[in-house]
Formats: sequence, structure tokens, C-alpha cells
Amino acid sequence: MIDFQNTINTSVTRSGIGLHSARLVDLTIHPAPANTGIVFRRTDLAGIDPTIPAHISNVADVSLNTSICNSDGAVVGTIEHLMAAFAGCGIDNAYVDVSGHELPAFDGSSLRFCEMLADAGKTVQREERRYLKVLKPIVVTKDCSELSITPSDMLQISVKIDFSDPMIGASQYFYVHDDNSFSNELASARTFCLYDDVSRMRAAGYGIGGSLENAIVVKDGQMLNETPLRYTDEFVRHKTLDCLGDLRLAGYGLIGHVTANRPGHRMNSELLKALFSDPDATILVTKSELNQAIEKVA
Repeated sequence: MIDFQNTINTSVTRSGIGLHSARLVDLTIHPAPANTGIVFRRTDLAGIDPTIPAHISNVADVSLNTSICNSDGAVVGTIEHLMAAFAGCGIDNAYVDVSGHELPAFDGSSLRFCEMLADAGKTVQREERRYLKVLKPIVVTKDCSELSITPSDMLQISVKIDFSDPMIGASQYFYVHDDNSFSNELASARTFCLYDDVSRMRAAGYGIGGSLENAIVVKDGQMLNETPLRYTDEFVRHKTLDCLGDLRLAGYGLIGHVTANRPGHRMNSELLKALFSDPDATILVTKSELNQAIEKVA
């Protein structure tokens, strides 16, 4: 069975507040031709190129979010939850128009983005989907964080976190990416922070639009939110969601096993950069080519 690329059937628009900027922005996702990939467009800019392809080569900021920037200086930030939705919902090609420099936070998860894509519907395109298959181990480390990616027959993500606050604590999650796993396991997991970090983040210009409506806030072993956790291990699931969204900046779906100990946007980005810096580490293939290779080995 041939694995074809997908786009959406029709354009879909929502509005919301940015987590870090607190700015109200309009977000519209449009269909795009095969082999386009995900391309962001700043609709509020004039006189410069507003298009920013979603690719690791365009990553500009990895401080508490993932932002991309083009050579003219057009920026779009906090794209990781939408990128995870594209990966989880199987959308390869789309134009994303946004009227500001940050995407809406919505509820702090990928759920609203997935609902947008479901409302828009899916169109199968007559071009085979290509994957970036990992051929050799790649490892990056910094301080207490270590991320690696090794060869595998599918995308798998193993995540471990360890926070001092007992509400979060230490936990781990193993995710296998398939047609339904994202919506069932990760899409609803919300972003989170420690209450003690809020004032520091805001002093640095981050989290200005943060609230208990778009983030879980934890203080001294308790949630400040009135709504309960959506999963008992929601914190590590959100870190897995972030990892999936950041990895989609490879430009293609990955085939490999990611092992992430204390991941974050910076380390997710460093892993992709290390992968791309080694020309022998990956090969671009279709599922048909992979199946033919497996049949020859058998």
C-alpha cells in the first residue's frame, strides 16, 4: 500500500492569545500543494518576505518555546504545539497564516489545533510521503540533559523527566507514533510551569499571556488550576508532545528511536542539528522503498 502525502480540504481560522506575548492573533491554516511542507506566513508584515518554512535551519529561539525566523527577520514563535498536531494528524503540507509573531496558546496543548485540522478535513495527494530514516546513533548532552536518536523501523520517543516539585516529580513515557496514538495519548497534554518561575519568566519577557486557562501551574506539590490533570502523567506526556513537535522541524517524518532524558526545546533543536550535520546519519525514503528493502533482506 502506497503512503501518500496529505493536506487539508479547506482553510480554517481561529483566534487566540499568545502565551508569551499576550497578543490576540488570527491563525488560518490553508491547503498547500504536495512537497510544500509546512510554511508559515506573517500576514501583518509589509516590505519584507513574510514566509518562513518550518525547518530546523530556520530555528531562531529555543527559550521556553520554539521560534523560527527567515533571512528578512520575519519571526513566528511558539509553533511546537501546532507542529505536533501536524505530525500527529498526518498533515504534510500546509500554509499557516498568522497576524502576529506568536501562535495562539489556546489551552496550552495541541487539542485545539487538532480540532482545527479535523474541521478542515484531509485531502490525500498523489505524491508519496517521504521520511527521514535514521541510519546511525546521534547523541547530544548538556548539563543534566541527554538526547539520542538511533535506527528503528518506526518513530518512537522515550522521555524521562525529573522535577524537584513532588506534584511533577520523576516520570517516564514511551510513545510509538502511528495513525491514532497522538490524539489518544498526547494531544490534550498541557504545558506547565512552577509558580516560583513565573516572575522570573515574565521579567525576561516570557509568559506574559500565561494563565491558569493555558498552562498548569504547580506550587509546593499542588496544582493551582481548578481543573484536574487530564492524565495522571500529563507532565511527561506534554514533554513528549513538545519533542514530537520540535522533531517535525526535520521537514519530514522521522523514522528512528528518540531517547530523551530531561528534554527541552533547546536540546530537541540540538539533536536535529546534530542529525543534519552528519551526511551519513540519515536517508530520505518512501514507505515503498523501505518495504522493498525489507523484502530483499527477507
